[in-house]
Amino acid sequence: MKTIKTVAIALGLSSAAALVSAPTQAHHAFAAEFDAAKPVTLQGTVEKVRFVNPHSWIYIDVKAKDGSVATWGFEFGTPSSLRNNGLTREDVEPGSGITVQGFRAKNGGNFGYAVQVQLANGRKVSTGSAPDAPPART
Repeated sequence: MKTIKTVAIALGLSSAAALVSAPTQAHHAFAAEFDAAKPVTLQGTVEKVRFVNPHSWIYIDVKAKDGSVATWGFEFGTPSSLRNNGLTREDVEPGSGITVQGFRAKNGGNFGYAVQVQLANGRKVSTGSAPDAPPART
C-alpha cells in the first residue's frame, strides 16, 4: 500500500512539473529564427509598431542608395520589458527616424531581431529580451 501511494505521488508531481514547464518549452529561442553571425544596423523611418505579447514588432522603411525603399520588420521584447527599459509607443511613432541594431533572420528576408534602437533624439534603448540573443555591439 505504501508503494502505491509513493508511485501515485511521484506521478502527480511529474504531471505538475510537466504542466508548469510546458509554456517555457513552447517559446522559441533566438537561435531558432535569427543568425548571430549576421549583425545588421539599419537607419530608417518607423512605418508601424506593434506592442503585443509575446513579442513586439517594429517595421521601418529603409532607403537604399538607389532610392528604392524596403520595409524591414524587427522583433522586440515584450511590451513590459520595453516599458521597463524606457521605451513606449510614443517614442516610436510612425514617421519618426530610428536606427535599429540587431541580427538578420535565418530565412534571409527583411526581418531581424532588434537588440537596441537609437531614437531620433540620440537616446539608445535595449529592446531584446531573449536570453540567448547576443548583446548590442558598442
